[in-house]
Amino acid sequence: MDGLIFFHKLLIILGFSIPVIYIFNKLKFPSIVGFLITGIIIGPYGLKLITDTAGIQLMAEIGVAFLLFTIGIEISLSRFLKHLSEFLLTGGLQVFFTFLAGMLIGLMLQLSMSQAIFIGFLLSHSSSALVLKMLKDRGDEESPQGRISIGIILFQDIMVVPMMLLIPFLTGDSGPTTLAILWKLLKSILIIVAILAAARYIIPFILERLANMRMRDVFVITSIVITLGIAWITHALGLSLAIGAFLAGLAISDTDFTHQIISDINPFRDIFLSVFFVSFGMILDLDFARQNYGYILSISFIIIFIKAAMVFSLVKFLKYPFRASMLSGVTLSQIGEFSFVLASVGFKSNIISEYVYQLFISASVLTFIVSPLLIAFAYYSLSRKSVSIPAEETESDQRIALNNHVIICGMGLNGRNLVNVLKETAIHYVIIDLNFQNIKNAKKKGEENILWGDASNAEILKRANIQTARVLVIAISDRFLTKSCLSIAKALNPNLHVIVRTKYVTDIDELQALGADDIIPEEFETSIQIFSRVLKMFHIPNSII
Repeated sequence: MDGLIFFHKLLIILGFSIPVIYIFNKLKFPSIVGFLITGIIIGPYGLKLITDTAGIQLMAEIGVAFLLFTIGIEISLSRFLKHLSEFLLTGGLQVFFTFLAGMLIGLMLQLSMSQAIFIGFLLSHSSSALVLKMLKDRGDEESPQGRISIGIILFQDIMVVPMMLLIPFLTGDSGPTTLAILWKLLKSILIIVAILAAARYIIPFILERLANMRMRDVFVITSIVITLGIAWITHALGLSLAIGAFLAGLAISDTDFTHQIISDINPFRDIFLSVFFVSFGMILDLDFARQNYGYILSISFIIIFIKAAMVFSLVKFLKYPFRASMLSGVTLSQIGEFSFVLASVGFKSNIISEYVYQLFISASVLTFIVSPLLIAFAYYSLSRKSVSIPAEETESDQRIALNNHVIICGMGLNGRNLVNVLKETAIHYVIIDLNFQNIKNAKKKGEENILWGDASNAEILKRANIQTARVLVIAISDRFLTKSCLSIAKALNPNLHVIVRTKYVTDIDELQALGADDIIPEEFETSIQIFSRVLKMFHIPNSII
């Protein structure tokens, strides 16, 4: 009987989601907002079609676990370790300063010190599920704002553990000792290292044996067991399901099985994740919201403004360009799902009253609904207007004195390989990159003609002397920045030959319309490599290939 009730709930969620998502798609609104609205409609404060959300919450957590798993795979362990210091720095500073801002606001509202500290806890978290879903939908995980946002999100999730341990101190009860808290943190780090080390060697061995068996169904089941199994282990040891799933993804990210596993997991991830966003809409009390809409709107605005401003200032301070700073700030401007967990514990522990709890829940859900719209608007505005690093007017003596040269946008693997070839062939070049660390490393290696900045900024391109350049190579991960850079470059030099690298074949038509002369999609290049090697096995001459 219970199984039929759960099946009925799932049917209601998916059935109501279809028309709502269809309407939102026609209106060009993000699908996440549609799922949230669906939850409000069918939930206990709407049509009351679903009043008990116990089983729904479990499905929601599974969806987040699958999402973090695929993100872990796509980031890859080697890339994660390369940017680990960046993750820890940005994440640590964001949590500290946002917590500080929340605490100061609490004190200004004449709350007690324990309540003010608790408000700081609540404010310091953003939504893993929403942020990662938005980045993934845009293919933006590897962009500067993507790396920053993912690093901060992961650090926030880890900080849930010490925050939960500190709550008893805020109630005046005798909580765990300082030594116990430090041991808990150390244990968390040891758990992460142990899981990564064990999974790094054990899981690939298991997957290789299963792949050799050529039993697709067993491989799919094993992929799911790996995801949920490691997530459950970390949860049982005191960390979150999301962190465990992310670690599982990282552990197998550099193996040969990643693409197949992602394709196997994706259908489950999308269904469960849609349930997650619907479940968030269900917790909004519409009667309370109607009675206190003024306070709720004000609090929501303050939350979004403070969080966006904090992240923007931090990222700008770390010498990232305006565009990456702005997009990072907007992306992380909502309240996270772990804040809801903390708020519930704080309410039950009498740190905050029921009225404050309901105000926080209502305002947080509103930030959740508004956030995808703000993110979409920010991307649209920055891409359309090419808002970027403020730059001075470029005088002729500030420009790099080269003619008939190559401008390389992006110092990733493709950019570095091209630089090596151009050096060997004595072809002059200029490098533009918005990762300040890449610039420092390149200058240490003796690179002279290198600029730190946003390649979609006309002044930066002018400093690279784009008017006299022969070739522009755009090899950056940000799809929107790529298109903006292309259109501005062609406007500055219509005769410029532009070569664009893109991850997706679907971008080719739009890039051609913007003026790209050569477009190299990674998917297409992979297919060329495949058929070339197949033909070589049949001794087809290279001239024919």
